[in-house]
Amino acid sequence: MIKNRILISCLLISLLGILVPGQLNASAPAQADARKPESVVIYKVSVDGKVTKTVTDMPLIHRASMSPSGRFVYGERIGYGKADRTIPYLYDMQTKKMTQLSGYGKWSRKQDVLYIRENGGIMQLSLPDGKKTVLVPAAAQYPVLDFSVSPDEQYMAFTRMDMLSSNTKVSGHLYLQHLPTLKMKMNDQYEWRSGADEEIYYWMPNSKKLFYKTQTAYKELDLPTGLKYDHNMTAFPSYSNDMKYRYVRTTTEEYMLDLQTGKKINLKDSVFTESYLDKIVWSPSGHQMAVEQHARTSNSQDAYMYMQSCNQVTKCGYPFGSPDKGMPGYYHLSDNYRIIGWAKDGKSYYVADLASIHYSAFSHEKLSPYNNVIELR
Repeated sequence: MIKNRILISCLLISLLGILVPGQLNASAPAQADARKPESVVIYKVSVDGKVTKTVTDMPLIHRASMSPSGRFVYGERIGYGKADRTIPYLYDMQTKKMTQLSGYGKWSRKQDVLYIRENGGIMQLSLPDGKKTVLVPAAAQYPVLDFSVSPDEQYMAFTRMDMLSSNTKVSGHLYLQHLPTLKMKMNDQYEWRSGADEEIYYWMPNSKKLFYKTQTAYKELDLPTGLKYDHNMTAFPSYSNDMKYRYVRTTTEEYMLDLQTGKKINLKDSVFTESYLDKIVWSPSGHQMAVEQHARTSNSQDAYMYMQSCNQVTKCGYPFGSPDKGMPGYYHLSDNYRIIGWAKDGKSYYVADLASIHYSAFSHEKLSPYNNVIELR
């Protein structure tokens, strides 16, 4: 499966989930990656490890996510130069049609609905009919920077930036919108996490708590009471959707915490001296998970990634190569294999073979593929 690779730099740059909205009717991405096929390849992996492959007609992009039905792929093509913007796309696996979108999007967890940040507001795009609904009106002096919809889809959290404020410490305004009625309320004022290159929000699976990052802290908003708390954390929590397990990683430990018994299940890998679960994508129900595992051996500077399919937190298989059998993984920036979502029934998940995001693939004018994104989302 793994193609010829280049050695990865020790500088591993995390993905930035925010893009500059593209222009409508612009051309699809044309620049190819010499190490890869001309189109995105998508693998469907069942929980028992069976893999099926689909070669799409979707030109190479850098980031992707699958709709709940498995019919549509949302993707982003990162600009290859300073004047080349990051552009969002929608690909229909059934009709093989690719359409450029007007803004950065996130899927509903339950249906083929894409929430899109457009011109500083937020709109909802229903598929396949293409119906658009404005949820948060655009405002040039008060743009939406980022947003996140709760798992039960009753609420949407979003942050507006007060462009006229002279005090940056309170210029970010956190809102909650009740989606059935579209009523919204400001819940906090804080300093926006400028230059952030990761997710800003995390919802508890039961939708009762929202965690969000500010420039200086991790905060929690308890929806039933409206109370807010500051936390001394270095990463968001990660809970299984049945609320049975919580993943925890510290400088000395990596484990699953059984929330019913309080038992810690050690996840430290005995094969690698440096290994951890870099990304966990929990099944829509229960506690099955698809995992991207980061690994580095003691005598190597090469960082590898492995995919894991886990029916239980301690029962995992490797559908694309196993380290305990001496099968090499892949360089996660150069090869850029990514888990892009679970099927709605929870019986399989999707992996996409995307364009390289290693900085060497981009223009010499900039250090990395992330320098062309806006600071204010």
